[in-house]
Amino acid sequence: MEMRLVVLFLVVSVSLTEAAGCIPTTKPQCYKKSTNPDDDFYCEWDDPNPKENQTYTLYIWDSGKKSVLYMNTGNQSKKFIPLEELGVISSKTDIWVQTQVRNLTCNSSKISVILNCSVKYSKPNIASMERSAGNLFLSLDEPKDNKSVIYEIRWRERGSEWQNATFETKENTYKDLYTLHLHNRTVYQIQLRRQAKLHSLQCNDSHSLWSDWSALTDIPLEIHIPPVLHLDEKVWSNGTRDIKITWAATSAEETIGGVTYNMNLSVWSCGKPKRIQLSTLNQTFDISVTYSNASISIIATNKVGRSAPKKIIIPPVKHRNECVTFTNITKAKKRCLEWYKMEDGEILPNSVKKSKDKLIKHIKNEVQKFVRHYYILHIFSKQHQTAEMCPFYSIEGAPIKGPGGVNTTDLTHESVVLNWRHIPMAEQRGFLKHYIIWISGHGKTKLHKVPADKTSFLIKNLHPGTSYTISIAGKTIAGKGPNTTVNTETHSKEKGLSWQDQTILSVCVVAFLCTFICSFAARRFKRKLCPVVPSPVVDAAEFIYPQDQDLSQITEEVHEFVLLLRQELNKSTENVAPGQSTILQNFGLVVFEEEEEEGEEGEVTDLSFMKSCFYPNPSYRGKTLQLPENFHLTDSPIKDNDTESTYRNGLFFETKVQECDKTSL
Repeated sequence: MEMRLVVLFLVVSVSLTEAAGCIPTTKPQCYKKSTNPDDDFYCEWDDPNPKENQTYTLYIWDSGKKSVLYMNTGNQSKKFIPLEELGVISSKTDIWVQTQVRNLTCNSSKISVILNCSVKYSKPNIASMERSAGNLFLSLDEPKDNKSVIYEIRWRERGSEWQNATFETKENTYKDLYTLHLHNRTVYQIQLRRQAKLHSLQCNDSHSLWSDWSALTDIPLEIHIPPVLHLDEKVWSNGTRDIKITWAATSAEETIGGVTYNMNLSVWSCGKPKRIQLSTLNQTFDISVTYSNASISIIATNKVGRSAPKKIIIPPVKHRNECVTFTNITKAKKRCLEWYKMEDGEILPNSVKKSKDKLIKHIKNEVQKFVRHYYILHIFSKQHQTAEMCPFYSIEGAPIKGPGGVNTTDLTHESVVLNWRHIPMAEQRGFLKHYIIWISGHGKTKLHKVPADKTSFLIKNLHPGTSYTISIAGKTIAGKGPNTTVNTETHSKEKGLSWQDQTILSVCVVAFLCTFICSFAARRFKRKLCPVVPSPVVDAAEFIYPQDQDLSQITEEVHEFVLLLRQELNKSTENVAPGQSTILQNFGLVVFEEEEEEGEEGEVTDLSFMKSCFYPNPSYRGKTLQLPENFHLTDSPIKDNDTESTYRNGLFFETKVQECDKTSL
């Protein structure tokens, strides 16, 4: 019953204390930072209510001696305790913190430790790490006492669960090393902490404390591809060039944690390469260089490694065929003279010589005779720049070889084109002044001089059907070299057309084609402006034929007859049969029959007395034409020389009336 009352009293006391504003701290931790027995101690705790004006009293109680080893009051949540104030600390001690707020006090929970065995290392620091082929190689800083350490490492992909592992390191090593196996193309996060490994008999590992976790570290991917450089060059006339170097950023997975770019620049021929380090924010770099060649090397570096170096050579400006001076060299602070042997305009590898002290006249006496060299003089006043460029020979000679590849093209009856290749520079032995061409043929020899930079020449005014010998040679200030000869023969004049005739013919063909095209276009245009009159549309009529109708092709019979106009004929028409058409009442139709036999008797009508303009066809027989009953003439008056047409029942009648004399039958 008494125990229940005591417990109830403590609970009520704590409740009243908390209600009054006093909240106890967490358990204190007291430790030293290494296993060295002479190290001082630190005690620290967490305050859950730091806003109140509180006072902390740290108690260290010797359980064996039943006495207070240390007591200190203050308002800080961390105490530094010199070893001298504690004395001998080989026995177990109880440690707690008393908090006072105004007139109220409250105590934290107690801990019982052997202070000499309580060690807490500082949180580990990752000195370096490298990622390669699915492995992460970690290099960690060692603790202050260089003892073996127990590490705990945890890692995860972003947003996933932690995975843990522990490992131990050896004593007296420069760095603590560890290899972690990861997926090759995945970004990870890692943290580490460590614990002292105690070897004293009275201590065990349970007394040592784990350090704080290291900062959360992102592990990027390794950089596989070196930066791709792009150069923009602007050449100035004062012997300098502005070079703008740009490159694309690496992938987002490779730039986690930052990327730096290390550059080595060699822009001064007589100096050491200049090293420049750029941050990931800068992906451009501007630099001024001379007219000579320069080299740039760049390496991208992130937290787990570096890319392969990317080196690029900035070539020199184009070599000049003559000496050029760009600036005054009297005010130069530094000079650099470089020279090299040239072969066909190229710099031989490893043949560039440099000097800070030699003059141009000195190097001319040192170089090989009859070999072209090139020198470039650089100076530095406010910037690096080129002062002079010049090709030179120590002594010049005549060429030792003629032009190569000599041939003729475009041959006509009066001209030909001569082609050749330049004499190689090593065989020129001097500066070529020009080429000499000889044309021999038709009993004459002509000479032409061609500039040294040409490789073809048109030879004109030749004779048709004539053989020519053409020779060519190069000439320097020391004389001309060997000839190269080619033979050719011009065409006969009748053979083919001259270029003038070909031009005229081409113009005529083009004119004809243009005329044809224009005519065709005009017709098309006219058709659009004047469309064709459409044909009348005939509606399809529905014809109904009897089923028994004969649909075979019908051939129309055509008969010729002559209608004679009856004018006051004496003979009466009373004998005309009723079946005859009334049209015969106005016309007299006489059909004469041919005599079947020459000696047959019969009357022959004499027509000489008839003055009619209608003469019967003698082949008709003397019969009256039976016309269809429906045939009729129009009632329109008949005029002289009029023609009237009538179509009826498949017969077509055309009557022509002319003024005639009276006709009697």
